[in-house]
Amino acid sequence: MIFRKPAREAPALSPLKVKWLGALLLAAQIPQAPHLPIWVAVAGLMLVGVRFLLLRGNPRRPDAPPARIPSWALALFAVATALTLRQSYGYIAGRDPSVAFLYILVAIKFLETRTDRDGVLLVCLACFLTMTPFFYSQSLFAALAAVPAVVLVGATLDVLSAKDDSKRVVAPCVAIRRSAVMILQGLPIAILLFVLFPRLAQPLWGLPSDHSARTGLSDSMSPGDITELTVSDAVAFRVEFEGPVPPNRDRYWRGPVFSRFDGTKWTASAIGMTNSVAPATGRSIGYTVTIEPNNRHWLFALDLPSSLPKPADNVQESSGYTARITRDQQILISKPVSETMQYVQRSVVRSSYASTSQIDGPANLELGRGNERTIAFARELREANPDPRAFIAAILTKFHDEEYVYTLATPFYASNPVDGFMFDGRRGFCEHFASAFVVLLRAGGIPARIVTGYQGGTINPRGNYMIVRQSDAHAWTEALIDGQWQRFDPTAAVSPSRIEIGLGGALPASDIPFLARLDGSWLSNVRLAWDAFNYDWRRNVVGFNRDRQRSLFRDWRVDEMAPWKGVFLVALVIFAWGALVVVWLMWKRRHQERALVLWDDLNRRLASAGLPRHPYEGPLDFAKRAAARWPQFAIAFSAIGESFAELRYGAVDVTREREALVATLQRAIEVLPAPARLRSTSA
Repeated sequence: MIFRKPAREAPALSPLKVKWLGALLLAAQIPQAPHLPIWVAVAGLMLVGVRFLLLRGNPRRPDAPPARIPSWALALFAVATALTLRQSYGYIAGRDPSVAFLYILVAIKFLETRTDRDGVLLVCLACFLTMTPFFYSQSLFAALAAVPAVVLVGATLDVLSAKDDSKRVVAPCVAIRRSAVMILQGLPIAILLFVLFPRLAQPLWGLPSDHSARTGLSDSMSPGDITELTVSDAVAFRVEFEGPVPPNRDRYWRGPVFSRFDGTKWTASAIGMTNSVAPATGRSIGYTVTIEPNNRHWLFALDLPSSLPKPADNVQESSGYTARITRDQQILISKPVSETMQYVQRSVVRSSYASTSQIDGPANLELGRGNERTIAFARELREANPDPRAFIAAILTKFHDEEYVYTLATPFYASNPVDGFMFDGRRGFCEHFASAFVVLLRAGGIPARIVTGYQGGTINPRGNYMIVRQSDAHAWTEALIDGQWQRFDPTAAVSPSRIEIGLGGALPASDIPFLARLDGSWLSNVRLAWDAFNYDWRRNVVGFNRDRQRSLFRDWRVDEMAPWKGVFLVALVIFAWGALVVVWLMWKRRHQERALVLWDDLNRRLASAGLPRHPYEGPLDFAKRAAARWPQFAIAFSAIGESFAELRYGAVDVTREREALVATLQRAIEVLPAPARLRSTSA
């Protein structure tokens, strides 16, 4: 008959280890929470809180084990969460719902974690959860937010490594300090590998396109759309100019162009690709644009683009970001901008260019439904001004001389919005003026369309680059006169300061975002300094691609070195740094308090001999127990206990007395034989 040895039950997690795991999970969850729906973020944090509440146990039965939630209940909750996420997002196979589901599943795993093995698995899951915020942002703030979780990973593993039977308790400050020190020791090697390790031309893998919310300008325009953008100070893109920065009145950043009008909403016409820029002459300006993710297919360029954008690195080019230019000079790319990208662009600062298609005229005369009063007024005005330019000047004069107000507090124009704005409310934002202006021109027989984008921008003096925010969103118009598309901005007729200075000079400070104001407060300066720091982080760390690495290698002449020499040099540097760390640790150990070093060595020797010291045991009691175990060394153990107790807990202020006690302690320890001999000579 064969008797099988029963499987050894895995040791259960102590309450202290559970608390450390909970702290690690909270540090990993909090940076991810802002990117999740509010109910997902709250649910994940509450599940962690439930486990902490269960640790408290029943006060009437303090010896009873903590309550547990059945595994089947947790499984049902996970299934319900998946179904709810499917209903909330409308899909489940994508970045956002997958990250949200992981966020909840890790918290559920924490509720059912029982053993040390479960604890190590939860640490691995927390490491992955720590990386998910970088799916949404790779800013310096995102990196700093991940630091607490990274430090707690090492500290939690330190706590989990303590065996329960050893009764070793790791103080929180000690565990955190150990983890932080190890991270700092490995940081130079990580920096070296980051700079020198060969970088790929494109990532090995990428996230699938997601159905996440789109930001910034839309593919249509209705009254109030751009007004909503103006209350946001989020960054749309940043620009570095190669030469002098053009004045604010020339900074029209061209975006979506709208030709179709149904009486209320403006949309784009059928896109006609030319792959060639409009012929234009004038001063050419070169600049580099760093655009923030907006999940749109368009790029922005100063009006008028004189070239197609060139990727700032080969990663974007090989990833399918192929740029095209439409017949109306709008730049489109084949994939939506789902991550921060850079491109180099050239433009000619001009307000007109030649039409490249014979269908531009008929395609830009549509009036849509309604707005009869505006159409009738335009036709009367055109009869009085047969010349197209005189007709346009008359419209702009009407906007300037009459009581039209440029404001964010616009009335809601429900039906016939152009009529309501022109003859009733007379209060509007840039989209109201642009829409009315184009309808007036079309009713007068002049082809016209709306161009949306951004106007202006703010120079950050701490980084010598320009910030274009969502609050700079703007709408202007183009009219086809004598075969030339001519830019007209009716907003300038009502509020010239909006074009010459910016939004901060056209509206009261209380009506616009904080960073769009012109007061230059200290808080605004702090935000600009942080933006410059973060921009450098993006350029030098996040944007450190293969081309920039090769350029650095050329500057350092690394490319002239044979590959084996480079590998040998890197290995030599890593070995030298490791040796330096070891030497430093040895030096630190030798220069610690000599008595503590001797006492720790004694504890290790006696533990190897079969007599470990209990955490609650003082030096005198431990010395008595050792003397009872080895009576032949009772005098040495007595000297050890008394001298260390005096050094550690006595009032020894004289240096000579302390040195004498240390010498006594050292001589008494030297009397003891090796652990193996002690083990063989036990009483």
